[in-house]
Amino acid sequence: MSAASSLAAQIALIEKKRAVLLGLTQLVISLERLHASLEAVLLLGGNRQQLSEAELRSVEVIRQRVSNLSDAELRAAVFNLDGLVSDSLLNLSRLALQLVDDPQVRLDQLESIHPQVNTFNRNARTAIALRALLAKRGEVVAALHLPLPRLAIQQRLQQVDAREQVIRQQVCSHITGMRADVAQLLAHPACSDAQRAMYQALDQSLAENLAHIQAGHSLSELPVAIENIEVAEAAPVRNEDSREAALPAAPVPPVTREAPLKEEAGLLPRVRDWLNAPWNSGRKRD
Repeated sequence: MSAASSLAAQIALIEKKRAVLLGLTQLVISLERLHASLEAVLLLGGNRQQLSEAELRSVEVIRQRVSNLSDAELRAAVFNLDGLVSDSLLNLSRLALQLVDDPQVRLDQLESIHPQVNTFNRNARTAIALRALLAKRGEVVAALHLPLPRLAIQQRLQQVDAREQVIRQQVCSHITGMRADVAQLLAHPACSDAQRAMYQALDQSLAENLAHIQAGHSLSELPVAIENIEVAEAAPVRNEDSREAALPAAPVPPVTREAPLKEEAGLLPRVRDWLNAPWNSGRKRD
């Protein structure tokens, strides 16, 4: 094998590993969001634990956005949100089991799961914020009657958390392996100055991401998003299917789509205007 072919093979290997890393990262992000959603459900169901910093921030944001609404209007919004959360909880529970039990969930499956989890999470946390705002006004709203036993939700939460920790460790190991591969590539005699500069930048990005993860921070807030990391200028052996070929390809049970949501009252979109900005949970993993 010529030096150029050897270099191209190393570049192709790093690209394949980047594709696998992207899949692992997206899986952790899905688990993080499921974790946050299940915690929100427990709060809605009457858990008396103190609100997290994320919930406190959302209360302040929503207070500013809906300060002109009456108590009756806010209660109506809570009622509508509770209905959306209750209708979606069983589906969310099924998604949690899928992500926990199926080790071969593909990237395209995760992309279909994210919108469902995000919608559920925002609805639940908006309902929490509105309840807290009403409480500040002296109005008490009854806890949401959960369609699943609290114990079952707590068990799902523990399973999701355990799975998340396992995959986080896999992500760290994978990044460490990629950095070793990059080091070999940088020492390759056929590596040009331009390629060397690019792969030094790649290694720096991986190092920053690894430190971020090891510090316990969310993978949704990586310093450098995995999909933005460039591996090759124009890898000569790369093909269009390299990403999917690198990811597990075993069949995945179909994701159950959410049932059509209830027709939202005219007030609800106004209350949820504050959700236009990206949600930042600020959750730190131990």
